[in-house]
Amino acid sequence: MAAAIAVQSSPSGRPSAPATSYQKAHGSDNLLRHHAQVSSSTLPPSARGTGQDTSSCDACLRRKSRCAMNEMVNKCYSCEFHRQDCTFTLSSRPSTGDVQPKKRKLDETLPEDTESAKRQPPVTPVSQTNAPQANNDVTSKFWCQPIQHIGMTTELEPTLLEHIPLDQNDEGVVSTSRVRKFGDDGTFVRVVNTVPVGDTQVVSLDAIESLVAPYGSTLIDKYFERVHPGFPILMEDSFRESYRTRKGLSPLLLSAVFVLTLKFVDPGSASPTARRPDVSRLESTALKLLTDSLPHPSMSTIQAGLLLMEKSSLATGALNAQLVTAGFELGLHQDCSNWRLDTWEKGLRKRMAWALYMQDKWSALVNGRPSHIFAFNWTVKDLVEQDFTDVFPTDSEEDDTQVGHGALLFSHMVALTTILSDILDRFYTLQAMEEFKSFGYNQTRMILERAKPAQIRLKNWFALLPPQLKMDSTGDLFQTTTEETARNGALHLAYFATEITLHRCIVRSLTSKTADAYLSHICRSAAKTRLISAMDFVNRLRPAHLRSFWPASARTNFSLIGSFGILLRITAPTREEAEFYRIRLCEYRWTLSVSKKNAQFMDFALESLDNSTNLDKHVPDKPAIDDLMTSAAKPTIVHQPRMPTTAPPGDEVLEIEPLRDTGRARSSSVISGLASPIMSDSESVLDVPEVSH
Repeated sequence: MAAAIAVQSSPSGRPSAPATSYQKAHGSDNLLRHHAQVSSSTLPPSARGTGQDTSSCDACLRRKSRCAMNEMVNKCYSCEFHRQDCTFTLSSRPSTGDVQPKKRKLDETLPEDTESAKRQPPVTPVSQTNAPQANNDVTSKFWCQPIQHIGMTTELEPTLLEHIPLDQNDEGVVSTSRVRKFGDDGTFVRVVNTVPVGDTQVVSLDAIESLVAPYGSTLIDKYFERVHPGFPILMEDSFRESYRTRKGLSPLLLSAVFVLTLKFVDPGSASPTARRPDVSRLESTALKLLTDSLPHPSMSTIQAGLLLMEKSSLATGALNAQLVTAGFELGLHQDCSNWRLDTWEKGLRKRMAWALYMQDKWSALVNGRPSHIFAFNWTVKDLVEQDFTDVFPTDSEEDDTQVGHGALLFSHMVALTTILSDILDRFYTLQAMEEFKSFGYNQTRMILERAKPAQIRLKNWFALLPPQLKMDSTGDLFQTTTEETARNGALHLAYFATEITLHRCIVRSLTSKTADAYLSHICRSAAKTRLISAMDFVNRLRPAHLRSFWPASARTNFSLIGSFGILLRITAPTREEAEFYRIRLCEYRWTLSVSKKNAQFMDFALESLDNSTNLDKHVPDKPAIDDLMTSAAKPTIVHQPRMPTTAPPGDEVLEIEPLRDTGRARSSSVISGLASPIMSDSESVLDVPEVSH
C-alpha cells in the first residue's frame, strides 16, 4: 500500500481549486431537478409540499406550512409543539352531514385514485427516462439510486457486457434493469430499479427536522464549521442548497449530520425553557434508516454510515463490516481515475473510499478485530489536489486557509492510517503472532527487524508534517491555539496511538527467554520515552482542542496511553520502576478527569484506566533494585565441556562468571547479529522523533 502523500501545497497553503461554485460548475439545476423527482416519488404526500390538500391538518393549512405526523402522540409535530389538537375539518374532502374533527396516523397516505393523488405531478422512473440534457444529470441518478458494482465471479459473465448495445450515456439493458459502463477496464454497475421496503415506513425530512427543532439550520452550520474541514466527505455548497430547497437530500444523511453535530449546540444557552432535541429518538431513527438502506446502498448510505460511525457510542464492529461491504457494492475499493465521471465525482469517490478505509482500520484497532480491507483488493490511488475540487465554499473569507488545512489534515490522516494498517498486518494477525512464537529465544530480535520499516515510516511521516498540521504553526507549541490547530489534536493523538501499538508488541515479547537484560533495557527505555511524550501531549491539550471534533477512535486512543502505562508497570523489573509508572498513571488519570469537562468521551478512558488499576492488585510485587543487584552479583556456576585434565574421569572443570558480564556479551552478539544498521550505539530501530508536545 502506497503511503506517500500526493497533496502539495501552493504558496498560499491551499490546493488549487476552480473559482466557480459547485452549482455553476456542474449544472446543479439539472441535478436538483432530477433529485426532486426521485424524492417526491418516495415521500408520503405529507412531505411533498404544502397546499390545500387532504394530507395537511387545519393548523398547517392555515399557516401554509408542511405537516408531518408524530406517531408517538398521534399529532403532527407542529401541533404537538404548540400543544393544540390536530384536526382536519378544513380539508377539501366529500362529506355528508356534520364533519367531526379527525386525527390522523403517522404518514397516512391516500390511495392513488383519490383527488389528492391525482394532483401530484407524475414521476417517471429513473430507469425509463429519456436521455438527459446534461452529463451531470446522468451521473446524479447513480448518486441517489441504489446501484450494484458487477463483480467478476457472479452468475453474470462480465465479458458479455462488452457486447451489449449502449446508448449515448454508456447505458444498456440487461433483463429488467439497466447497466452503465464506467470505464474501458470492464467496470459496469447495475441500477437497482425496485427496492423492496416491506413494512419500512418512509420518514420525511420535516420529521427529522422536528426532532431537533428549532436548531436544524444551526446544526448544519456547526457541521460544516466543526466536522467538515477535517472529514470532507460531503459537498458543502450542494448540501446546503439541497437542505434549503428540500430537494435531493436523503433523510438518512440529514439525520446523520444532526446526530454527529448535536454536541456542538447547547439548547440551554438560549433560554432555560428552550426545547431540547430528542437525541435518543434521533439516533434510533438514523440507525433504522441506515439499516433499511444497507441492503441496497447508495452513496448517501455510505456518507451517512461514516458520519454515524464517527460517534463513538454508535460505532460497532458489526456496523463497520456492513459499511465496508456496502462500499464494495458501490465499487469504492476500485481505482476510478479513468472512469467516465466528472472531476468532482472522482474526488468525492476517492475521499469516501479513504474515509471508509480509515474507519475500517481504526475500528480493527479499537475493537481488536481483523480488518475487512486488504491491500490486494484495494486499488484506490493516493489523494491529490484535484480530489478536493469544490469541497469547500469558494466565497468564504477564510477560503485560502480552510481549503489548504482541510485537505492536508485529511490526507495526512490517511497516510498515518496506512502505517497503522501495516503494523496491524505485521504484528497482530494470528499468523504473525504464531510465527513470532516459533522463533523462541530470537522472538524479540525478529520483532525488531520487522518493526524497522514501520518505525522509519512513522519517523518520516512526522518529519514531513507541514506547519499547518503542527499543534501550533508559530513553533511555540500550544501557546496560541487557533480553530484550525485545535483540529490537529486528533491527528497527533492518532500518531501516538500508532506508535504505542507498535511498542506494545515489542514490550510484550520481552521475557528472560527472549531477550537479555541489556536488550530489554533498550526496548523499555524507548517505550518509556513514548509514554511520557504521549502523557505530556494530553496534559497540554487546551479547551479549544478538547472541544473540537474528535473521531470515534479518539476515546480508545486516549485509553491506549493508559493501557501502555499499565503494561510498562506490570512488566517493570524493579519495585522502583513500577512505582515510577504508578505515579505517572495517577497524574494521567488526574489529567483525564480535568479534561472530561470539555470532552465527555474522556469518561471511557477514565473507566478503562480504573478497571486496569483494579486488576493490577493481582500482579506479584516487584523486587527492590538493591535486592536485584545483590542477586545478580552472586556467582553463577556454568558447566563447561569436558577438557583434558589429570582429574579422575567424570570430574568437570567449573568456571565462575558474573551474570552481568554474560548478559553484556550476549547482547553484543545479538546486536551484531541484526545485520546493522538496525541497532547501533547512535541509533536503533526504536529511535523515535523527539517531539516537544
